[in-house]
Amino acid sequence: MTSKLGVCLLITVWFCWGFSYPSTKLMLESIDVWTGRTIIMGIAGMMLLGLAALLGRSIRIPRNQWRDLAIAALCNMTIFQIGMTLGVHYFSAGRTVVIVYTMPLWAMLFAWPLLAEKPSILRLGALGLGLCGLAVLMSQDFVGMRDAAFGALCTLVGAIAFGLGTVWMKRTSWQSDPTAIAGWQLILGTLPVLPFWWLWGAETDWSAVSGASWAGLLFNIIIANVLAYFAWFRVIAIFPASVSGLGTLAVPIVGVLASAAVLGEVVGWREITALGLIVAALGLNLRSTVSAPPK
Repeated sequence: MTSKLGVCLLITVWFCWGFSYPSTKLMLESIDVWTGRTIIMGIAGMMLLGLAALLGRSIRIPRNQWRDLAIAALCNMTIFQIGMTLGVHYFSAGRTVVIVYTMPLWAMLFAWPLLAEKPSILRLGALGLGLCGLAVLMSQDFVGMRDAAFGALCTLVGAIAFGLGTVWMKRTSWQSDPTAIAGWQLILGTLPVLPFWWLWGAETDWSAVSGASWAGLLFNIIIANVLAYFAWFRVIAIFPASVSGLGTLAVPIVGVLASAAVLGEVVGWREITALGLIVAALGLNLRSTVSAPPK
């Protein structure tokens, strides 16, 4: 029964995060990047804390862990979520999700100095494949397309930050409930965004916001953040890391296909080749984790 529940939760995560990219594009039709992301992160964070309390879990974070939580929040939420949203806005939803899921490869590099995890030959091979995929995706002619180049760069910075944040989370023996940790990360990650929202956020006429944008906003709050994080932490609890790691293999595939189906984005040879190389890199990285001797 537990395994069946875990499979259902894992599939839920794939679709929650895969469809978050086209839903973000729909949201941005009527709501600007800074307003949308501030609302999503702030409300989702409060909902996760409320959910943890409703389930009888403590939302308290020990005083000595706030510093690490704040650093992880800056990487995992502030930089990543803004970088990803700018990527969807200026580049494309399908290409953004492919770049984002180079994240485990950057995490591997950060784990070397921060966790003393020296990469194996398999992991270095995975990094090479991933970089080749990234090069293929970003090999298009950006002349006269400064916005697209900017979006691709923002996405890459977000993916690298997410990798660093993932490793930073592993440096700490967390004593709090995972749902509460996710909620606090979202709230802390919202704080640095507020000055940018104040300076650059557009004045939104909420009565003129399209139905598609409302749907995208609500999807990102309830499905892509609250439900996805709630399900993901339970997947980790049910399955070994080698199984739950398969989630990173499926999300970019779902994201590319969802963006093509929902937004009509064209999936060309660059997208297919880059997706294949990056998924192969993630698979090789996962295999090296499974085959690594226990410490």
